[in-house]
Amino acid sequence: MRDFRRLPLWMGALVCLGFTGSHVAWADPARADWVEDPYAAHVTKGSTARLGTVVGVVYGDRVDVTAVGLAAAVGQRWGRLALESEYTYLGFQERGPSSLRLGDGHRLGVMGRFDVIRAGSRYVGPNSMLAVYVEGGAAVAWNRWSRPSYDEASRVVPDDTKRVEGQVGFGIEIEHRLQEPIGFPRRIGWFLGWRLALAPHEAGLASICRGESCRPAPMMPEERYTDRSMLFQSSMAVTW
Repeated sequence: MRDFRRLPLWMGALVCLGFTGSHVAWADPARADWVEDPYAAHVTKGSTARLGTVVGVVYGDRVDVTAVGLAAAVGQRWGRLALESEYTYLGFQERGPSSLRLGDGHRLGVMGRFDVIRAGSRYVGPNSMLAVYVEGGAAVAWNRWSRPSYDEASRVVPDDTKRVEGQVGFGIEIEHRLQEPIGFPRRIGWFLGWRLALAPHEAGLASICRGESCRPAPMMPEERYTDRSMLFQSSMAVTW
């Protein structure tokens, strides 16, 4: 039998390279996102999507209403800065304990968000982060109003409107990083925040309706310069 101990050193090196070289050449590219230290700094970049609920109050259009609905957004993150396209659906209800439906609203806009303050894993917990953010943007708002049924009391029904509104907000984000990411997602977050929207007030027309029977409503004095809404949002977000 051949004595391998007498092989030249260069041949021994080739044998070792044959066993180890393949692992170096074919390293799993997904490992590039792995975080060995759960307390390492957070790298928040990539595509993002968000889905959640919305509740609040919409003032203006002759009728002040409670709004309940859903919001969805997609966008991109660059560190502390994120830019999203967002769609919101709102169901309008009568203010107070009543659940009477008065109409619905749609919002389509673009929002920019910036993390003003961040607390990393050493303060929040392994692979977790807490951020306080501010946001701003603009949206097109559509409000649609429904007439009362024949068995409901008569009420004021504003004309449908479409307008551009400015939006500002603030809130907190609690986010967790997957230490060994699976590709989608790499980060999971929970957002809680307030959103204020403002639009120039317009003297909208309205009708007093009961069933199919309607008559023009009298014009109201101009007491507002802006129509506004204040909405509370709670949503889950993923980054990949």
